[in-house]
Amino acid sequence: VAAAYGLARLLEGGSGSRTARGLIAWDGDWYISILTHGYDGVAREGARFFPGYVLVGRLFDVVLPGGPVTALLLVANVASLVATVLVFRLALAETADRATALRAAWALSLFPSAFVLVWAYGEGLFLALALGVLLAARRERWWWCAVMGLAAGLVRPTGALLALAVAAAACRPTSVVPQRVVARVAAVAGGPVGTLAFVWWVSSRFDEAFLPLTVQRELRGDPRNPLARLVEGLADLGRSTTWTDGLHAVAAVVVLVVLVALFRAWPARYGVLAGACLLVALAADNLNSLERYVFNGVPVVLGVATLAGYRRFGQLVPVVSGAAMVVLATAAWTGSYVP
Repeated sequence: VAAAYGLARLLEGGSGSRTARGLIAWDGDWYISILTHGYDGVAREGARFFPGYVLVGRLFDVVLPGGPVTALLLVANVASLVATVLVFRLALAETADRATALRAAWALSLFPSAFVLVWAYGEGLFLALALGVLLAARRERWWWCAVMGLAAGLVRPTGALLALAVAAAACRPTSVVPQRVVARVAAVAGGPVGTLAFVWWVSSRFDEAFLPLTVQRELRGDPRNPLARLVEGLADLGRSTTWTDGLHAVAAVVVLVVLVALFRAWPARYGVLAGACLLVALAADNLNSLERYVFNGVPVVLGVATLAGYRRFGQLVPVVSGAAMVVLATAAWTGSYVP
């Protein structure tokens, strides 16, 4: 990330507005404004930013010096470190192989869109909670799963998709004990309840139904058939005005390859979650930020770790992934990529 920042400064001659914002560029400014002024003090577009990250940042701001910027960056970076530890533990629990677990940890850290983990973005906190949900589901700690799922749904709307993976885990054979059934239902519902709770609150606050979804639709366009949008995106590679959408489509194809490895080597629930995040990212007219949205389906890094375990790909995968992260981060700071 530091290399990307230096490269962006060099390309812009040190005068770019994005590089001047540093780690609080793009969505970071929105989160800082919401933390400082609340949703009433920002433009209507701010309703698409879920409150979980801001609430934790506000808590840090109260107990630590440095102001809102320091608080949000500290939350993001600490949570990202926690996510790295949790993906290691999840991979180790599933495979009992330390080498695979280590590959999963660096796959998360070097994922092409992982530069946002050190920015003032909610991704670090969301990934930590999502991985906590997946680990708790594997260990059948259903109430912990429900609580962390609820929190994840308050951080990112994709928290609702965690229900898919949790439902698959909860359907494993078990003794019919009412308390366990209730706990499993709560675990499945956690993510969707968190997401819907904020949608209901902010919609009531501003007297506009489904406000976050409406704002997001205005920015990303009407819902599309994901497969048709992928084909259209690949065709955009040959057009001078839309070739950047083509690059997003190429990234989606690469993710599809990773998903094949994920489904073959890991429990299906991980592939279902990662695949759902890809479908949601593709189901829009505007493909900006697709790589970050795919990253929200965090089991995708387990697929990357699997590919890196193959002898022919072992050294190539981390190099390509890390290089892609530098390119995307540089492009984000120069304003040519929307993270």
